[in-house]
Amino acid sequence: MKKIYKQIITFLILLNISLLSPLTCLNQDKEGKKTGLNQKKISSLQKSLLIPGWGQLAEKRYIEGVLFLSAEIFCIYKIFSYNHKGNDYYDLYKKADNVSDATQYRDLTEKYDTRRNRFILAAAGVWIINLIDIYFIVKKKDKKEKNLRLEFNLNENKDLAFTISYSF
Repeated sequence: MKKIYKQIITFLILLNISLLSPLTCLNQDKEGKKTGLNQKKISSLQKSLLIPGWGQLAEKRYIEGVLFLSAEIFCIYKIFSYNHKGNDYYDLYKKADNVSDATQYRDLTEKYDTRRNRFILAAAGVWIINLIDIYFIVKKKDKKEKNLRLEFNLNENKDLAFTISYSF
């Protein structure tokens, strides 16, 4: 039993590392090189809509991002695990040659199907909580950005302009 938990934890850690390492390279050029093409960026809310925790990682809230991503991966792993066990017991139920075995296998099938369904709900819950969290993060960030604006501009004469504006 402990060996299975060690394998799950090791898998989650390796998966997080493999998913996070490419993300560190994405924001190296913050301003981006402006070309003739107008590149559309995916917002943090849209990122979290696709993959729970991705939006938090984009907002540099690494602990929250890793927690949401790990929780979702764990739920998905358990969904497939319990589905597999339920299907195995269902196959044994169909092949059972006496009533007691059939009853036992049917009970085990229902047990694992119920657990699978609970993890489906848990995965949906993690996803929803993730979206609520990133919504408030983005809303708070947008509110701060709208209130106070600092700009540095360099015009064609190579004059540097510094502008501070505050709206309320």
